[in-house]
Amino acid sequence: MADTRKNIKAVPNVKAELQAILNEIAPGKTESFVLAYLTAMFQDQKAKRIKLSDHQAYMKIAEEMNNQGSI
Repeated sequence: MADTRKNIKAVPNVKAELQAILNEIAPGKTESFVLAYLTAMFQDQKAKRIKLSDHQAYMKIAEEMNNQGSI
């Protein structure tokens, strides 16, 4: 059976943060699990109407994390 999963590329800094989250919330699970968890968390928060200021803060943090890994 062929592996149909998509490869998600992430800079090392982001990959390390993802692994840290995984180790904290669900040791022994896969990266796919933590991505599913974060997706569920996002959908839940989106339904509760994330404040624009919170969204902008998350975007800034994500941009900084992503840029650190690509320097």
